[in-house]
Amino acid sequence: MDVLTDDHEREEAVKKWWKEYWKPITLGVVIALGGLLGFRQYQSYQLSLLQDQALKLYNIQKDLRHDGVNAIDKANEFITANQDIYGSLLALDVASLQINAGKYDDAIESVNFAKKNGGNLVSTQATILEARLYAQKKEIDKAISLLDGVDKEVYGLEVYETLGDIYLAKGDKDSAHDNYKKAIDIAYEKKIGINPILQMKFDNLIKEGEKPAFKLSQEIAQ
Repeated sequence: MDVLTDDHEREEAVKKWWKEYWKPITLGVVIALGGLLGFRQYQSYQLSLLQDQALKLYNIQKDLRHDGVNAIDKANEFITANQDIYGSLLALDVASLQINAGKYDDAIESVNFAKKNGGNLVSTQATILEARLYAQKKEIDKAISLLDGVDKEVYGLEVYETLGDIYLAKGDKDSAHDNYKKAIDIAYEKKIGINPILQMKFDNLIKEGEKPAFKLSQEIAQ
């Protein structure tokens, strides 16, 4: 391209270029703006849907807490219609009720749904609940095997407390104590509040020279 040596030549070149290309440039700007507005409208629509799902989930969870197994049919309708993280979270709530009611086969179905549709976070929680389920069925080895596959660097507190419960139900108090202590050590190290039930379970098995869990909990709070 030749070098433009004066203002007049530059002005004429710009006019000529604009005459040739104004239409595609204008069309491109319109399309870009339309796409941006459309994307924002789509985002707003998606957010509205997610908020609606979350509200429905909350209301059904409230019904489950209030009505127990009598609300399971309503919960299952939501689960069937929402094969995603929302349905999976509700499936875990349903599974907990089914386990407590001794409906183990139904609970297995609910847990499997959560593992399949809930992503990594829900899948791990589902595996921990599944271990409790098999412990209730007295299939202790299978329960322990399931927990062996869970990442203890991330979920150690939940895993060790669950293992403590399993060993305690088995009658192995030493192993129960050791696992409860691991859970408490993790909570103390990470400055996570130790839930009162875990405190009570450990303190009932405490050994000589160990600091009670309720005192450790007080130290964390301070």
